Amino acid sequence: MSIDDQFRDPEVIESSATDAPGAGEPRGAGSEASDGSVAELREIETLPLAERAPAYQALADRLRAELEQSDPSRGPN
Repeated sequence: MSIDDQFRDPEVIESSATDAPGAGEPRGAGSEASDGSVAELREIETLPLAERAPAYQALADRLRAELEQSDPSRGPN
């Protein structure tokens, strides 16, 4: 089987995607993400598609603000 065949074969694609560590979890899930953030991501995924973008944006804004406040390399403003 060639590399090209692997990309076309749905079984190879599906098994690679599900065998990977952390498969099925939001990116950054685990020790790097707070339980609240993971729960919020799961909650967003249950929303109707039209409501997800604003919810993702609100989560991203909140996480960005938290990161900026906790980043020691930024120093005092």
